[in-house]
Amino acid sequence: MNTGLILHTVLGLLLLLIPAGALYLLERKALKSFGIAIVRMVLQLLVLCLMVRILIRVDNLWLSILWLLLMAFYAAWIVVIRCRNQEDKSRDSTQNHGAVPIIPVSLGLFVGVLVVGLWLLGLVFPVRISSARWFVPVTALLLGHATTMMIRGLNTYVSALKADREQYEFLRGNGQPHLRALMPFLRRSLLAVISPTVANLSALGLFSMPLLLGGIFIGGVSPINAFFIMLCMTVSCVAVSVLSLGITIFLSDRIFFDKLGKLMLMLALMVTMTACTGRKGGEAAEQDANGLYASGNTMRTEAPEAETASRKAKTVVMYEMPAKLADRPEQILKRKGYTTSYNSRTKTPNWVAWHLTKSHTYGSNQRSQEVFAEDESVKAPRATDNDYYNSRYDRGHMCPAGDNKWDRQAMTESFLFTNVCPQNHGLNKYEWNDLEILCRDWARKYGAIDIVCGPLYSSEGERFRVGVNSEHQQKTIGRNKVWVPDAFFKVVLCRQGHPKAIGFVYRNEGKKQSMEEAVCSVDEIETMTGIDFFPALDDTTERRVEANASLLEW
Repeated sequence: MNTGLILHTVLGLLLLLIPAGALYLLERKALKSFGIAIVRMVLQLLVLCLMVRILIRVDNLWLSILWLLLMAFYAAWIVVIRCRNQEDKSRDSTQNHGAVPIIPVSLGLFVGVLVVGLWLLGLVFPVRISSARWFVPVTALLLGHATTMMIRGLNTYVSALKADREQYEFLRGNGQPHLRALMPFLRRSLLAVISPTVANLSALGLFSMPLLLGGIFIGGVSPINAFFIMLCMTVSCVAVSVLSLGITIFLSDRIFFDKLGKLMLMLALMVTMTACTGRKGGEAAEQDANGLYASGNTMRTEAPEAETASRKAKTVVMYEMPAKLADRPEQILKRKGYTTSYNSRTKTPNWVAWHLTKSHTYGSNQRSQEVFAEDESVKAPRATDNDYYNSRYDRGHMCPAGDNKWDRQAMTESFLFTNVCPQNHGLNKYEWNDLEILCRDWARKYGAIDIVCGPLYSSEGERFRVGVNSEHQQKTIGRNKVWVPDAFFKVVLCRQGHPKAIGFVYRNEGKKQSMEEAVCSVDEIETMTGIDFFPALDDTTERRVEANASLLEW
């Protein structure tokens, strides 16, 4: 090795005495970490220089691409570590979210840098595309900038998804396609990459670029060509940051939301269903001991246990089922998670009823993978997604998706339009959602509850009806004239211990409505709707629980 080079290197390293001396005087504890960082930097530069020397001497395009792939993987590892550190600083201890996956980040950086780099070397710069003397420094500069911006962009994207996951679920639940629901989060991520780049362009031109220009001059390039090269490199740095981030989010999205993530969901579902089976058996035994199951016209059948296969299947009363309706169209549709009484006149349900157990409030099946769909088991004309488009009404679940996470089929069927009514956005997002959450809390508290809910249509003043013939001019949406409810009702029955029931009525409007004011007795709601709720109860119990309602009892 050249003795002069060693001497010059030592003289250059002596400049480290300036920051080391400052730390010694002001913050001696930081000296050790400073020294470790310097040693690490020197070793990294040494390894990098040896690799670059080999690449330049061999001068093979495929070997250079392999080097880029390895460097992209290393850069992705740095990105994941930085994102995890940032997540640890801001993580809510009650939440457990998945980390940024390293493979999509590696591929995003590699493909982005390779595409932009080959574009520069092959179409913009007048050089040989396979030349390692150009390929290595160009792709290294692009990779460095893309890595820095990737950390900012992914941090913003993941943090936004975690903070506003309800916004994504809400958009998906109201018929927006997956990409459209992700737009607010993609916009934030893009701005996190573009904004600092634009803000720092002037500083980049004043400080960083002159250093690079000087290096290009030393290499024998004319000032005009040097300006051209640096202009293209600056533009390319912005382009590669956006492209790499887009590819990474796309590939990560396939893991978080689509097929690659379904293996973990299936495993979680198997564990959950096993637990649910145990819970359901316990609930059945407890309810049977309390005499809650009896013979009746509407039955729920449970399969006998394997060791007692010779026994007859046990039938249980479906206490949630209202009495049959005779004054309006009614088509009973039995689903895995609920039963609905469909009204072909209103294109909405008369009522939707379901038995919500504690185990059914848990599960790994998420609504983010579902879309609203026509129910082909009812005759046309029927409600379609186009009826709700630009109607200014949400696609409001009657039996909520949150009560059907326990089973994939149940979750899918909850998105059929025979379980949906046009609902004001404010009501859907706040009061009605709060009531759904409260019902799940009650199911966990008491083990199981029976729920019936549906739309109310006003005719005159405070009087309601549910899809019966009337001269009242009814508001509708869409080509298929789906009726818009004036209000919604929900009645809840708890048969554990001392049976009790409660009802709620919320107007279909965006104004704030307190839950206390929405409380009604079941008798009052039966008067409004003309529906006989919980007819399977004995007459004495039915009269008692339906006559009064109080939130304090729950």
